[in-house]
Amino acid sequence: MHQPYTEITEEAIHTMVHRFYDRVRKDPMLKDVFNNSIGDRWDPHLATMCRFWSSVLLTSGQYKGNPMMVHMKVDGIKRHLFDRWLELFRETNLNLFTTEIADFIQEKAERIAQSLMLGIFYKPEDVKVGT
Repeated sequence: MHQPYTEITEEAIHTMVHRFYDRVRKDPMLKDVFNNSIGDRWDPHLATMCRFWSSVLLTSGQYKGNPMMVHMKVDGIKRHLFDRWLELFRETNLNLFTTEIADFIQEKAERIAQSLMLGIFYKPEDVKVGT
């Protein structure tokens, strides 16, 4: 095992993304949804995720996509899968970073997950006001 990263760098982000998605690709709950969505395009996906997390964590501006639109098109995406994704993400980061940094990254991930869940699953017509 390596010493935990004590700062967020492009190298650390690259390691985080690749380790995390190695786990996702083997996870009984997540692997089918991801593999069916990504197919044989894992290398471009990992590169995109490195740019995304660089933009989120280092404000590098490398990512120029629309994650909401991408996730809305994923076949088989369900609410409970976000919980599993966050659990694996946290475990991965606790093994890579100091606890303080892992907590910081997890907070960002939880906000992103909440935003995606609201966009994907929220249905205004299901909200009833009054009697």
